[in-house]
Amino acid sequence: MKLKRTIKNSNRRFKKRLAISTKVKIYRVDKKSHRLLKAYLLETRDMTQKGLFLRTPRIMPIGTPLRIEITLSPDVPPIVAEGKVAWFARPTQVGYFPGMGVQITKLKRGEGKRMKDFLGEKFLNYHHALELKKMYAQLKDMAAELYDMRQSHKQAAHFKKVIDYAIKDIDNIAHILDREVWEVKSL
Repeated sequence: MKLKRTIKNSNRRFKKRLAISTKVKIYRVDKKSHRLLKAYLLETRDMTQKGLFLRTPRIMPIGTPLRIEITLSPDVPPIVAEGKVAWFARPTQVGYFPGMGVQITKLKRGEGKRMKDFLGEKFLNYHHALELKKMYAQLKDMAAELYDMRQSHKQAAHFKKVIDYAIKDIDNIAHILDREVWEVKSL
């Protein structure tokens, strides 16, 4: 009998995962003939160079062989890989999206570098977003201090207006920073 692994008894993570939402086309592969069977267009929840988590209520058995096409950008061809279902989370499991963890078992020549470069760029964006978020918090603190000073210093009111305009502009795009900061997570 094949051991069923769900998130409870297969909760090992050795690498940082990026919370990336990208389109993935998977094909079930017939184990005997190696023919491609039914295709599914799904979306990732997170990924590493070694695997990805696909959001789907349609769970496939552990060990199911797959052909995977990962769309990194609409402008470039997808990364083509082979993989298998490694674990799953049922819709009833609290704290998890329903879906499947897919282990990448084989990448076409050159695709590993493309994947590494893509994930590396996302990590870099994360670190830059953290710095910007820190500066944004400092700017808000300065505005609060200027508010306290405006009674005692004539120029403080002018500086506060300038900072308030800057904060207003930054508030319009602050949600982008939040998304970038939370893209990297350790599961």
